[in-house]
Amino acid sequence: MILKGRVWVIYVKELVDILRDRRTLIAMIVVPVLLYPLLMLGSVQAVSMQESSLREEIVVVIATSNAGQKAFLDMLIASDREALKREADATSNGEPDDEERPQPLNADVRIANPDMDMLAMVRAREIHVGVELLNYDTIHPDVGQLRVRRHFDSEEVRSSLAARWLVEMLNRCSQRERERRCLLFNIPVRAVEPIVIESVVTSTGGSILSQILPLILVLMTITGAIYPAIDLTAGERERGTLETLMVCPVPVIQLVVGKFMVVTTIAIMGAVLNLASISATVFFGGFESMLAGSQDVSLPFAVFPIILLALVPFAIFFSAVMIAVCSYAHTFKEAQNYITPIILVALVPAGLAVLPTSKLAGPMLVMPVANMVLLTKELLLGASESQIVGGNVTWTALAWVLASTTLYAAAAVAVATKIFGTESVIFSDTGSIRSAFSRRLFRPSPRPSVSMAALVAALLFPAWFYLQSGLGTAAPDDMIALLRGTAIWMPVFFVVLPLLVLLYWRVGVVTTWRLGTGRLKFYIAALLLGLTAWIPLSELLLLQEKLVAFPEFLHEQDAKLLEALKTISPGLAVLLLAVIPGICEELFFRGFFLSGLRGSVGKWTAIVLSACVFAVFHISFFRIPTTVVLGIVLGVLCWQARSIWPAVLCHVVHNGFAVLRPGMPRLDEFLGVHPDKPLAHLPIGVILLGIAAVLLGLMLCRRPSADAEKPQAVNL
Repeated sequence: MILKGRVWVIYVKELVDILRDRRTLIAMIVVPVLLYPLLMLGSVQAVSMQESSLREEIVVVIATSNAGQKAFLDMLIASDREALKREADATSNGEPDDEERPQPLNADVRIANPDMDMLAMVRAREIHVGVELLNYDTIHPDVGQLRVRRHFDSEEVRSSLAARWLVEMLNRCSQRERERRCLLFNIPVRAVEPIVIESVVTSTGGSILSQILPLILVLMTITGAIYPAIDLTAGERERGTLETLMVCPVPVIQLVVGKFMVVTTIAIMGAVLNLASISATVFFGGFESMLAGSQDVSLPFAVFPIILLALVPFAIFFSAVMIAVCSYAHTFKEAQNYITPIILVALVPAGLAVLPTSKLAGPMLVMPVANMVLLTKELLLGASESQIVGGNVTWTALAWVLASTTLYAAAAVAVATKIFGTESVIFSDTGSIRSAFSRRLFRPSPRPSVSMAALVAALLFPAWFYLQSGLGTAAPDDMIALLRGTAIWMPVFFVVLPLLVLLYWRVGVVTTWRLGTGRLKFYIAALLLGLTAWIPLSELLLLQEKLVAFPEFLHEQDAKLLEALKTISPGLAVLLLAVIPGICEELFFRGFFLSGLRGSVGKWTAIVLSACVFAVFHISFFRIPTTVVLGIVLGVLCWQARSIWPAVLCHVVHNGFAVLRPGMPRLDEFLGVHPDKPLAHLPIGVILLGIAAVLLGLMLCRRPSADAEKPQAVNL
């Protein structure tokens, strides 16, 4: 209650101070509420008025190659003008002219300068369009086909509009000539138009919003965290109140949490207001009917809660990044200079996400910023009344985006807490981003900090995801190649890179990886758990299958893997799927990552968190429950044994037994398992025996209370 009370007091105090500031209110309320409607409505009306004005004012300057072409084109323009006048007189019945009727082409046809080609004249703005009538003098009046070539600049608005108006005029002339020829030869018009195309516009409120909302929403969430982050860090230092605040009898972690919650709240409030303002502008401003071509459209309100839910970890992520970066600034201006590169870096993946070919699949699922832009866009595109998640968005894709962004957010919070609580950053004028990477300033430490563990995990996760996606794409049907590639790169990612981090930051390798031998009873427990844990795990998997049916492709992948393992020796299979993963994964998840959490959080919190990260790295959401349970068992082994090797042994035995078991038909026969029914429950006796063996193994891991590990000082 004391922790919650202090954090709440800091949070309310800082939030009230921020909201009292006029600049914050303007940036958070006035800009989204007033600016978007003015910009969107004003821009559309301006474009419409400009085009109407240009049509009335611009005399389209057209150049032809010679006098003959000029006379022919003048004839076409005059005939079109007379035809439009007759059609208007026949349909108006004395009523005012309809603005939607085709307008005649107001053109000034000239002969091109013989010293310049037409394209050069267009670029020099001497003419709007250059026209070549390639066969005007040889065309048969009743059966000939006129070939027209036009030259224009699509980047220049007047030239582009003139070229469009010219084509509209020629199409009208072509239609009238077609009707004349059909009448001349007594041919029905429909005979020369075998296909009539009727367009039904499928644009909806969601598809309209998907064009404008995702990038704006993400960027405004980022920028919404800028000012409060600067004010609560560099602003405090510039006002001379940061040192006074830090010497208060309040732990640094509580100060950071309170300030961090304020920045996150402002960022989320800004995102909500931006979402509401843009949606209201589209709905009440008539954009739906204007772009969708129908009045029967509606905004996809059902997906808005999902978008806002996904924005929460995203806002937390960038709020922590802003606080971490601004903590090094000593003035408001310096903090703004630090923030600018962050915005530019965020624009790169955001720009990739808005490309038409980008999809919410593969590496894009875990790419920061890009996954949020794509998720918002695809949710809006696939939204319907009966299906909240649709289009290219599946529940698995949504889970990947949320899980990866949450992992990045957790790492950013840990790093921000570490930086904000560093005395050299708070009280010294020499603290800088560069000094954070100066090895001579590092103090030797027996184990990594929680910020280091979280940051390394957050950086490794997308890289490992990209690698797995790349290996799967390079050899989609070759499971052995995928296994070999994974086995080659796994030591690099989970052993070599963390080792380099430990050596550079002067962290003890032996104490981090817990390379001590441990007692014999823990190895006995590891063998027992490794040989029998598959029994309750398989039943848990079957229970999950009943609750949430597995996709068919997962069963197909398992079948392909079993077939592929038959083509290699058992020793190689155990090496690829048991020995290398068992050693590398344990050194990282139960060694590096769990050691970083040790002392900063409680025992079970650390074990469960490391198990969850361990499960996410396996890139299979449908197997997360069983992988988390296995990770907890391995974490208990490592924690209680104070050594990594019992967990390595258990992991290797568990995976190795799973690899070798399909080649042991007699064992399945002895256990009463039907090989033709892999999804069938095990006999009740086998289940009870397996549960008893697992409980016995866990009991062997117990330590006397007097032998319990002493709590470590909090190392952020």
